[in-house]
Amino acid sequence: MSKDLMFYCIPQQAYMRTENCMNLRKRPAGKAPAGAQPMLRACEKCTMYPLVDKKKVPTVSLGDYLGGNKPKIANLQAAANKKIIQAGLPK
Repeated sequence: MSKDLMFYCIPQQAYMRTENCMNLRKRPAGKAPAGAQPMLRACEKCTMYPLVDKKKVPTVSLGDYLGGNKPKIANLQAAANKKIIQAGLPK
């Protein structure tokens, strides 16, 4: 996955790089050990991870984003996206 792709993170309500999404989810949930930052609350219950991993979220390059272009917001209610989310959630 390209490190320079921007997407709109619905739980964070912010534009984010796909690499940052992956790094945030690697943080420990809840209380973290000394020196480590805990996972953000919005990331703890996020369902967008499968869509980001499969590149199914609308993205723009970092250069385009800095030039003023914004990616569209993913439709989490679309049938195809619901299927990907359900398949990617832990059981």
